[in-house]
Amino acid sequence: MTKRWRALSLGAVGLMLATASLASAGTATAQGESTTGVTAPTANATCTQPTSQPARGLPLAWHDEFSGRSLDTSRWSTVMDFPGRAGGHYHNTSYGSYAVDENVVLSRGRLRLIADNKPVVGTDPAGTYQYTEGFISSHDKFFQAYGYWEICAKFPTGKGLWPAFWLIPQDRSWPPEIDVAEWFGSIEGMHSGLASGNWPDVRWDSNWSYGLTPTTGWHKYGVLWSPGRITFFTDGAPTYTVTGDQVPTKPMYIVLNSGTWANPDRGGPPDATTPFPNSFDIDYVRVYRAK
Repeated sequence: MTKRWRALSLGAVGLMLATASLASAGTATAQGESTTGVTAPTANATCTQPTSQPARGLPLAWHDEFSGRSLDTSRWSTVMDFPGRAGGHYHNTSYGSYAVDENVVLSRGRLRLIADNKPVVGTDPAGTYQYTEGFISSHDKFFQAYGYWEICAKFPTGKGLWPAFWLIPQDRSWPPEIDVAEWFGSIEGMHSGLASGNWPDVRWDSNWSYGLTPTTGWHKYGVLWSPGRITFFTDGAPTYTVTGDQVPTKPMYIVLNSGTWANPDRGGPPDATTPFPNSFDIDYVRVYRAK
C-alpha cells in the first residue's frame, strides 16, 4: 500500500508454491450473526454471477467462501508478520490503527473486517491506539506467483478509512507489493498499483478508477499476473495494466485489512463525521493458477 512501510526486515524462504486441499468454489451460505454493532451485509447478485472473464479456463488453486462460523485458521492468520510491522501496528506515520482479533467476524456467509474508534492498549510498540481494525493474511498458508486473484467485496465509506486487498512476498522482502484494490473512504476513486525496485528507491505504478460505487454495491476486484505483465480488473473489465521488468516474479500471499489513514493527504484521518464501527465486507477470495 502506498508509502506504508519505513522499517524493513529481510528474510528468505524457498520460492515454492503452497498447495492446499481444494473443494469447488460455491456460493456462500448464511452462517452466524454479527455482534459488532455493524449492520450485517445483505445478499447480492454480483458475487453469485458466473466466473469473471479473466479467470475462465484457469484452474482454481485456492479459495475461501467464508461459509463457516469462524475464520478458517488453516487458510488465514490474524498475525501481522511482515516487514514494517510491530505487534498489531505498522511502523509508518500514514497508518492509524491497531489490529485486534475481535474485529475479524464471519456473518451470513461473509467476512467482515471491522474498523472502530474504540481505543486499545497495544504492545510492541506499547501505547494506546485510538482506532482498531480487522486484519488477515495467508502468509505461510498460501502463496503463489502468477495467476488470477479476485475478491467480491463491499467497501465502507467515511473520512480516513483505508481498507485494502493486497499481495506481498512470501519471503518477507519489500518491495514488491501489488495493491489490487485500495480504498480511501472519502475519495471517489479506487486505487490499484504496483510497488517495485529496491528500498529506498521504490517505483510506484498507480491508477485511480472512477465511476463505480464500491461503498453502495458489491463488486469484483481482481488482478491477472503473468511474467512481465499485470492487469487489474473491476467486475471482469480491465482498468489498468503494468508491463516491464518491474513486474514481480516472487510468490506472494494475500492481505485483507480495514485500516485507517493518519496523514492529512488523501482525505485526511477520521473525524467526527466518520461512521464507527464500519466494515469491509468480503463474500469470497478466489485464486486461480496460471496455465
